[in-house]
Amino acid sequence: MENKLSFLKEVSSDTRISVGVGVVVVYDGLILLEQREDCGMWGCPGGRIDPGENITQTAIRETKEETNIDIEVERIFGIYSDPKYGIVRRYRTDSYSQQIIDIYLLARPLTFDIEKSPESLDVKFFELEKPLPKIVPYTIEVIDDYKRDTYNTCTVLK
Repeated sequence: MENKLSFLKEVSSDTRISVGVGVVVVYDGLILLEQREDCGMWGCPGGRIDPGENITQTAIRETKEETNIDIEVERIFGIYSDPKYGIVRRYRTDSYSQQIIDIYLLARPLTFDIEKSPESLDVKFFELEKPLPKIVPYTIEVIDDYKRDTYNTCTVLK
């Protein structure tokens, strides 16, 4: 598999800011993850906000497009913007890197008929308490924060 995406440790003079939405889809000790086609690692569903969309609409659309799962968004989980969490990335075909400001929402699945999209190599639910596959850098922090927030009451700002 050709790696189209690399994760950087810091910003550079050509870094642009982008805003995205990630979705922590959980139920009964399981988390929904997709294996990304662009880097082969696993992460939460999500993507860019389309013009005219709000973050809830983006979360619902991206999760449906990438996994075929319908969700109900419960609340905002966290906002991740610090480059030390691996949110600076560069696509091989771009002349610039991107520092992503990711707004993560917590959601529960309403349907379970998983189908992967062309953006995904695989999609499945994983047990949170078992070892997970190779996770994209920024999603490691999100999953760790979810596990630490036992009562799912805090909003993470990093």
